[in-house]
Amino acid sequence: MAALWPDNPRLIGEGVPRLDGLAKASGRAKYPSDERPDGLLFAAVLHSPHAHAKIVKIDTSKAEAIPGVKGVHLIANEGATLRYHGEEIAAVAAESEEIARDGCRAIAIEFEVLPHAVTEAQALADGAPRLTPRGNTQAGRAQEDGDPDAALKEAAASIEGEYSVPVITHVCLETHGQVVRWDGDAKMTVWSSTQNVDGVESEMAGAFNVPATDVTVLTPVMGGGFGSKFGADTWGVAAGELAKKTGRPVWLFLDRVQEHLTAGNRPSASAKLTLAADKDGKLSALIAETAGTGGISRGAAFPLPYVYEVPNSRRQHTDIRVNGGNARAMRAPGHPQGCLIMESALDDLAEKMGIDPLQMRLASLAEQDTVPSGSGEPLNRSEIYREQIKLGTEAIGWNQRKSRAENAKAEGPIKRGFGMALHQWGGGGRDDKQVTCIINPDGSVELRSATQDIGTGCRTVLAQIAAEVLGLKTTDINSNIGNSQFPPGQASGGSTTTPSMAPPAYNAALEARDLLFKRIAGALDAEPGDLSIGEGVILVKGEREVPWKDACRKLGTMPINVTGSFSEGLTAQGVGGCQFVDLTVDTETGVVKLNKIVAVQDTGLILNMMTWKSQVYGGVIMGLNYGLFEELVMDPSTGLSLNPDMELYKLAGASDIPEIDIIPFDNEQMRKRGVIGVGEPPTIATAAAIGNAVANALGTRVPHFPMTPMNVLNALAKA
Repeated sequence: MAALWPDNPRLIGEGVPRLDGLAKASGRAKYPSDERPDGLLFAAVLHSPHAHAKIVKIDTSKAEAIPGVKGVHLIANEGATLRYHGEEIAAVAAESEEIARDGCRAIAIEFEVLPHAVTEAQALADGAPRLTPRGNTQAGRAQEDGDPDAALKEAAASIEGEYSVPVITHVCLETHGQVVRWDGDAKMTVWSSTQNVDGVESEMAGAFNVPATDVTVLTPVMGGGFGSKFGADTWGVAAGELAKKTGRPVWLFLDRVQEHLTAGNRPSASAKLTLAADKDGKLSALIAETAGTGGISRGAAFPLPYVYEVPNSRRQHTDIRVNGGNARAMRAPGHPQGCLIMESALDDLAEKMGIDPLQMRLASLAEQDTVPSGSGEPLNRSEIYREQIKLGTEAIGWNQRKSRAENAKAEGPIKRGFGMALHQWGGGGRDDKQVTCIINPDGSVELRSATQDIGTGCRTVLAQIAAEVLGLKTTDINSNIGNSQFPPGQASGGSTTTPSMAPPAYNAALEARDLLFKRIAGALDAEPGDLSIGEGVILVKGEREVPWKDACRKLGTMPINVTGSFSEGLTAQGVGGCQFVDLTVDTETGVVKLNKIVAVQDTGLILNMMTWKSQVYGGVIMGLNYGLFEELVMDPSTGLSLNPDMELYKLAGASDIPEIDIIPFDNEQMRKRGVIGVGEPPTIATAAAIGNAVANALGTRVPHFPMTPMNVLNALAKA
C-alpha cells in the first residue's frame, strides 16, 4: 500500500529557509562557471556576423599562431550555410579569455552573404528568400469543434480582433556553458550549468562515444535556465573537443550577446480572431488564424481556446521560419501566448456587451473540468477557479473597477485600470526517479540524487522531507544533488522536479527509518515495532528517549543505505490560478505603472511555503517583464539583432516591481491532492492581466505587446 503524506506534519508545509540561501546571497556558492580546475584553458565562440551567409573559405592559421592560443575547433566548415546572426562557427581555447577572443577575431572567413528574412513580414513577403528546403511556412494541425459558423450567426454579440506578442529571450544570469576535463583518455568530468544533469551526461557520452558511466556531470547550483538548458549544446561538445585536443580542462561559457542570439527564446504569437458569446455572456464560438515564429526551424504552437469552454471553434495555425535563433522551451511553453490572446479577446467582447469581464469568465468556465487528486477524490477545477476568483477580487478591490468608457472620460492624463486573467498547467511527476538515503553511524544523514536545483529550492525541500520522517532539523540533512553518478533524477522542466523527486525522497527516508529500527532494536532491548521517532530522539515504547546520535551509534560500522522510488498517491497534476492587476497609464507619455498584482494559485500539497512563494514571486515578475518590457528586436535591413545585451534588452528594475499579493489556495482538499509543481503556472497570466488593465484604463485595446510607451501611444493615436 502506498504511503501517504503525514496528516499532522512537523515540518512539511512550513516556510523553511533555503539550505544554500546564505551561500548564494554571500557569493560563496560555487557555480559551474566558477570552476577553475588545475591547468584550465578559457574558450570563446566565434559566431556569425550575418543573418544568412555561406562560408566560402575559412583560415584559422593566424589564430593558431597567436601566443597563448592552444586550440581551435571548427563548428561550421567551408561550404556550410549560416542561418542566423549568432550561429556558431568556431571555438578557440587559450590561456585567457581575452586571448581566446583575440583568436576568434583572427580567424579569416570569406562569406557569401545571402538574402535574409528576419521578421515574419519579411518571410511572408512576395519574393522572400526561401529559407528552408520546405519553404518559409509550415501549417499546423487544423482544429475544428462543433459548427463555429452557425454559432457565430446565432451569437448575441461578437468581436473581431488582432493581437500579437514578440519573441523574447530567457536572459539566464549564468550564461550557457560547461567546464570540461578529461580524466585520462576515456573518462570525463563536466561542470555544467544545466537543468538536466542526466541528459548532459547522455549527450556528452554519445558525442565522444564513451560509456555514460564514464561521464560525470556536476551541477551543484546553477544560475537560471527557464527551459533553455536541457543539453550540452554545440558549445559543450566544442569544449570537450578542445579539452581532448589540448589535454587540459576547458572553460566555455557564452557571452551575453551569444546568450541572447543562440541560446533559445520564446516564440512570437499573433492572432486574427472572431469571438462570440450568447446573451448570457457565455462564449459560444471562436474562429482564429494564428501564427508565430520559433526561429529558423522550430515551431510556435500555443493552446487556443485557452481555459474556457468554447463549444464551437475553428483554428488554423502557421509556423513561420525566419533567419533567427531557434526557440526553446521557456517557462510554461505556449501558455503565456495562448492566455494573452484568449484573455484579450474575451475582455474586448465583454466590453462590447457591457458585461463585467469577470462575469463573462465565470459564465464561460466548463461545467465539469476534472483534475486528479493523489489520495482524495478528483476535483472540478472550475469550482476551484470560482473560489480563487472570489479571493482575488477581494484582494485587488475589483469593486473599484470602472468601465472603459468611464475611464476614458476621466479628467487628466493619468488613467487607472484593472485587469484579470486565468491560467492552467499540468505539473505532475514522473515515476522513474530515485533518491538514496544514507544514515551513518555518527548520526549524519545524506540524500543523493542526480536531479539539480534550478533555483526552486529542491535541495531544501528534499532535506525537509527526510527531516520530517527522521525527527531531525532540515539543516541536519546533507541534500547532495546535481551529480550524474547518483540515482536518476528528474530534469527540471514543466514544473515536474518536486512532484517527481518528493515521493522517492519520502519513501527513501521511510525505508531508512524502518531499517534503522530493525538494526538497532536489539541493542535497545526492544523489538523494531517498539521504536518510533521523536524530535531528535528515538522513542522506545513511546517513553524512553534515546538521542538520535546515540541510537545511530548502535549501527556499528555499517551505515543504512536505501534507495527510494516513486509511489502512487503522493502527487497529482492539473492546477489553475488567476491574477489581477491594478495600474495607471500616463496618456501623455505612454508609461504604464503597476500599482498592485494579486496572484491566487493552487498546487496541491505545499511542501515549503517559503520556497513556494519565492517561485510565485519569480513567476509574476517574469510575467510582468513579458507584459511591459521584453522584445528581441531584429533589424530588417541588416538582419541583425539590435538589442542582444542587458542594456537595450529591457527588464524591470526594482522600482518597476509593484506590491505583489500572493494567495496560496491551500486547504485540506488541496493537501490531499499531493505534490504538484508550481514553477510554470504563476508566470502565465500576468502579461494578459496587464494588457487587460491597460485597455480598461485607456478605453481602447493596445493590441501589440509589450505595453511600451510606443505601443501605448500608437494605440491611442489610432483610437
